Amino acid sequence: MNVLALLDDGVHEYTRLARPLLRALGSRHDLRIDVAPAGDGFDVGRHQVVLAATDRPLSAAQASRLRELVARGGGLIVLHGTLAAWAGPDDLFAMAGWAPVATGPESELVVRPDLSDSLTQRLDGEWKIRDELYLSEGPPLDSRILLRASWRFTEQVVAYARPHGEGWFAYVGLGHNASTYEDPNFQKLVGRLVLLAAGSTAAEAVGVGLVGYGAIARDHAAAITAVPGLRLAGVCDLSAERRELAAREWSVGTHSRLSDMLDDPEVGLVVVGTPPSAHTEPVIAALNGGRHVVCEKPFALHVEDVDRMIDTAVARKRVLTVYQSRRWDPDFIAMRDVVRSGAIGELFYMETFIGGFSHPCDFWHSHEPISGGTIYDWGSHYFDWILQLFGEKVVSVSAQSHKRVWHDVTNADQVRVDLTFAGGRQAMFLQSDIAAAPKPKWYVLGTEGAVTGEWRDEEVPADHPARVKVLKPGGAGAHEQVLSLSRRDDLGFYRNLADHLAWDEPLAVTPAEARRTVAVMEAATHSIARSGATIEVDI
Repeated sequence: MNVLALLDDGVHEYTRLARPLLRALGSRHDLRIDVAPAGDGFDVGRHQVVLAATDRPLSAAQASRLRELVARGGGLIVLHGTLAAWAGPDDLFAMAGWAPVATGPESELVVRPDLSDSLTQRLDGEWKIRDELYLSEGPPLDSRILLRASWRFTEQVVAYARPHGEGWFAYVGLGHNASTYEDPNFQKLVGRLVLLAAGSTAAEAVGVGLVGYGAIARDHAAAITAVPGLRLAGVCDLSAERRELAAREWSVGTHSRLSDMLDDPEVGLVVVGTPPSAHTEPVIAALNGGRHVVCEKPFALHVEDVDRMIDTAVARKRVLTVYQSRRWDPDFIAMRDVVRSGAIGELFYMETFIGGFSHPCDFWHSHEPISGGTIYDWGSHYFDWILQLFGEKVVSVSAQSHKRVWHDVTNADQVRVDLTFAGGRQAMFLQSDIAAAPKPKWYVLGTEGAVTGEWRDEEVPADHPARVKVLKPGGAGAHEQVLSLSRRDDLGFYRNLADHLAWDEPLAVTPAEARRTVAVMEAATHSIARSGATIEVDI
């Protein structure tokens, strides 16, 4: 799909401001973005959609060319002040049916999408953004109102889409500041408008089947039923008692065998929540049955099994992802954003910790042949975090374990894993059930500062966010800043998955990323088996 972005460096410097938006659109495999100046010479040519952000007026001839593009099934999307700058030509007004009459001063706006529309489903229910609002009485009645904002006791339309001929005209009245173009909600909406303008529509809601109805399955079921575009369609479990519980709690059909659930045409996506040692075969069976698959973490215990699953997904052209849900933890997001911003310089060293002095949990979580061992427990999250921050390949892994106190379980009491990256950077993971004195959750060093994640209580509250501090060297000592944390998006994983299935938006957790985490954990297991020997790797 070919998109022409018409930008200029006028009053608003749209060419500069729009770069994050263009990068986001360009990351999609189905879009090709060409950029041209918004002037007298632009040529629509082979492009299906025109995206415009400009302060320059539009000539009657240009308006006629754009109207012809839309009338024959193409699309025109205008951002921020473009519609005000282009007001005048009859051909443009015929498409827009509306013209802003004034603009308010720059202010923080509370933007609310119409979440019943497929174009805005799974956007945040409301978000705050600093921008300027173009004011008017509103677009024609045949418009799809997408965004609104309150303004001095009125509801102002911020974005709408309107059919014209065989195509679509769309207006998004935001875009005064650079932060708008970096906003994920803004990027998603514009991307979906581009697809709508090119004739695409959102895919139908997908029925989801759960394989295994243990404790975590309720969290999956609750998230699935709360996310538009997904619906719970069935549960499969060997236990009659758990099947009865699932039927009672969610009013869905249940199955004792996976093959029976795969015979149900209502199930288009399968969530595999069996113990880690039993992930591979159900995932492959579901993929071969033509279903998309979510696999609980850890992906598998061995890279060989991961590769079998990935190869099957590719061959069957199905979506495969892993439930790395803690990417949405607010303390991790805050720490990640600080590191990626360059605020502490170049990241070169990181220590991570989880644990305390307490008896390990029971059943398969603490039985090494089923769980994979202590490394595969919290390590599945911590190594995923680490690999999100360090861009280079892992070149060596070494690990050591202790078995000193809890002899009734087969997992180690404590494991420590050290990673070295291609550029010489280092990261360490420590999980301990025999740590009477906890270490910080994170201890991150950069060339210009540091970040720490401090547990808030004496006992490590694994499910509670840490206190994230940024420390910068100063004259008399380090300058310390405690970061404010956002509210956790408990639906983040499934919102992203639904966005991917509906609009082919980028998948948050790719199989390749999850494979790296398993490769690190498997190498660490080999190191322990060799008494802590350093394992040379290319991960």
